[in-house]
Amino acid sequence: MTTRIALIEDDPLMGESLSERLQLEGFDCTWWRTGAEVLNAVRQGEPLPDAVVSDIRLSDVEGPELLARLPEPWQSRPWIFITGYGTSAQREALLARGAADFFTKPLDMDRLIRRLRALQPEASAPSDPAAVLKACPLGVSGEIRRLHTMVSRLGANWDSVLVTGESGAGKEELARCLHRETTGVDAPFVAVNAASLPESLIEAELFGYEKGAFTGATRMHRGKFEQAHGGTLFLDEIGDMPLALQARLLRVLQDRAVTRLGGEQALPVQVRLIFATHKRLNEEVRAGRFREDLYYRINVVHLRVPPLRERPEDVPWLAQRFIVAWNAAHPAAPRTLGTDAEQALMRRAWPGNVRELRNAIERACLLSESDRIETSLLREDTGSDDAPPAAPDRASTESPMPRLEEFLRLQEREFIRQALQRHDFQIGVTADALGISRKSLWERMKRLAIG
Repeated sequence: MTTRIALIEDDPLMGESLSERLQLEGFDCTWWRTGAEVLNAVRQGEPLPDAVVSDIRLSDVEGPELLARLPEPWQSRPWIFITGYGTSAQREALLARGAADFFTKPLDMDRLIRRLRALQPEASAPSDPAAVLKACPLGVSGEIRRLHTMVSRLGANWDSVLVTGESGAGKEELARCLHRETTGVDAPFVAVNAASLPESLIEAELFGYEKGAFTGATRMHRGKFEQAHGGTLFLDEIGDMPLALQARLLRVLQDRAVTRLGGEQALPVQVRLIFATHKRLNEEVRAGRFREDLYYRINVVHLRVPPLRERPEDVPWLAQRFIVAWNAAHPAAPRTLGTDAEQALMRRAWPGNVRELRNAIERACLLSESDRIETSLLREDTGSDDAPPAAPDRASTESPMPRLEEFLRLQEREFIRQALQRHDFQIGVTADALGISRKSLWERMKRLAIG
């Protein structure tokens, strides 16, 4: 049985964003823009909703006043008020009058969805795990199956999607799933990380430039928007985009056209946009680091990829998938993962999420001396001996000074561990940052017993 939500919001952008998100989450949402529309619908026998989400300041009436004018059955429903001008005194007054909750804009959509989901009479069954594997191989847990259900509901009826989640959780993989299901494998999928490009270059990379637009522009360059024409543009770490560039991005989203640097002609682009970030954009808006109008424009459809700690049943499934990939690439040195090794994986916290798990499996496959991966290669390094030895107490003659060789080994071990953590356990990126080869980094990790 589906939860019926009555949405009362006069802002067209906000209302569209909320309505589409609620429908995507599986709610039956009816959206009214004014209090008069609601009163008229109730007089005509509108069925009772399971919950009401209402703006406080509507164009024709205050939300609490509308609540008082509705018949008792509607008043007894859980009312959740939203406002851009909320105060703690207002919240207390509304709760005292029977409101179920009170949210301030910009909305924390995940919290709102959790609040409404608690009212659902019965959770719908997630899609079949086999279907998930075929369409979106992020895992087989209930959380991932629910995410896949949302992707299936989207179909081709979307222009932009916001994907959030911790670093390494699988945001780009989800973006590629969306692209495959909507556009197909033949259409272009262009990915760009907004945090990895210098501020002076990101505008040229996104929108392109004409020959002679600036010093060094010796030829015309098609930007990422043009390269993705007819397909999907994946903009990762959108939360790190400079404010000035956010304004231009908003104009592109509105006009669906780009103008190259140094150019005069606006070029239409037919492209679907997937934005991703590990940050809480609503908090970035409050802090003044992200434009509120852009936030509402890209937050029409929001998909959150949960971290591995929230879906531990995906750990062994993903590990086996990485083993299969290793064996396909190294048929002369196949590897297997036993039950004891899987249990060792389940005991780890995986702060680096899927990326860390993949690198751990790759490392274990590389360092294993037999076809069966030993549990010792998969145990989490507790870091008990990470810190370099403390300086000896000069007043004590009982503790010998460590040998220089051992001291340098511990220092190197700690330095490499910190580099790996800084680069989200990406071996290739870490090796480049350290100025050594990938093979050299693996050898050092083996010699220093870095897990």
